[in-house]
Amino acid sequence: MLALLAGCQSLNGRASIAAAVEGQARASVPFPDLPEACVAKMGRVRPGDEPWVIIQKRWQVLAENRDRQAVDCAAWGRDMQARYGSR
Repeated sequence: MLALLAGCQSLNGRASIAAAVEGQARASVPFPDLPEACVAKMGRVRPGDEPWVIIQKRWQVLAENRDRQAVDCAAWGRDMQARYGSR
């Protein structure tokens, strides 16, 4: 790419570099949409009339669920990187 800007190569050399860059752009694969686990928001615990211990336990359940979603998303990301990263 730098060679194109420098103008040090012949017209044929620049054309081959341009063809290679265009070929790479056409061969690229669009990245798939993110799964729900990657975009999910953390749940909220609304305090009610129960004791604080119950509220804390509900929060822990929500946090564990979100952590599981994050693990799923990370696994998906590694899989996508393995599939598309080498292209």
